[in-house]
Amino acid sequence: MTVSGSESDVPVLSVRDLRTHFPMGGGLLSRLTGKRRVAHALDGVTLDIRPGETLAVIGESGSGKSTLGRTVLRLQEPTSGTVSFRGDELTRLRREELRRKRRHMQMIFQNPYSSVNRRNRLRDIIAEPMHVHGIGSAESRGERAIELLELVGLNSDFARRYPHEVSGGQLQRVGIARALATEPEFLVADEPTASLDVSVRANTMNLLHDLKQQLGLTLMFISHDLAVVSYVADRIAVLYLGRIVEIGTKEEVERAPQHPYTQALLSAAPSPDPRRRGKASAPLGEAPNAIDRPSGCHYHPRCPLAVPVCREKYPVLERKVNGQQVACHAVPSADAASPA
Repeated sequence: MTVSGSESDVPVLSVRDLRTHFPMGGGLLSRLTGKRRVAHALDGVTLDIRPGETLAVIGESGSGKSTLGRTVLRLQEPTSGTVSFRGDELTRLRREELRRKRRHMQMIFQNPYSSVNRRNRLRDIIAEPMHVHGIGSAESRGERAIELLELVGLNSDFARRYPHEVSGGQLQRVGIARALATEPEFLVADEPTASLDVSVRANTMNLLHDLKQQLGLTLMFISHDLAVVSYVADRIAVLYLGRIVEIGTKEEVERAPQHPYTQALLSAAPSPDPRRRGKASAPLGEAPNAIDRPSGCHYHPRCPLAVPVCREKYPVLERKVNGQQVACHAVPSADAASPA
């Protein structure tokens, strides 16, 4: 699928100030204090994804990556903010309107075994989204399911098998085929290789890469594996405690990461280059939880560049000297660095 210059400037997905909070407890402490604790899984995320682009979302466990993926599809209801798909604001759609829109937005789940009905044959698992959206007849859906099996590299013999009769890598391919069944334009891939053996991750990534090119897909790719992200991403968004701390092209973020958290993540990633071995530097200390977050910039207790203002005021996500957008008081903005 080719995208004209004017169309490529119009985002497929636009997220504005998205917040997803989870009330916690309701026990004795909450009753005594009169305060209910809240986990801020997402706390003001703003981003755009353009046609044919793969935006990778990275960060430590608990940063809000999966919540972001589920919330943009409204599998999880947001607390506030907006999500627009092709100009339609999903957060305002009624159930039936949202169901029709979901035909064009699908998800590849992290664990292939927990995301399928193990009593169904693989053919029926793939055909189910077509049945839900009223696509074709029962016979045509079965034929299409076999076509999708072959598209993801599995032959028609797999159609009659059950989930327990295939490997994890093969079942993840079935999950990809199911996500493609309604011919979606936008996919959220939530850690699609995390539960797979190293030996089959490369095959799965090559499959996704080829399908994206062949079908003109737009992806939000959620992962903690930086090697995988480097292979698939066009742009990278770094999430920390529910907020984007850095976002830019893959080249900008990998070549010259600006936020101290991004620098720590990239330096801690394993590298086959012997010159880089022994230089890993993981983020300092433990990540705070989403309930008791530090004041100001949430990263300041772990940051080697922290200054007093970091403890008092959360930094604005703005364009910096290297080109990407960064939320950090210690990194000069592009405006501040430009000559008068």
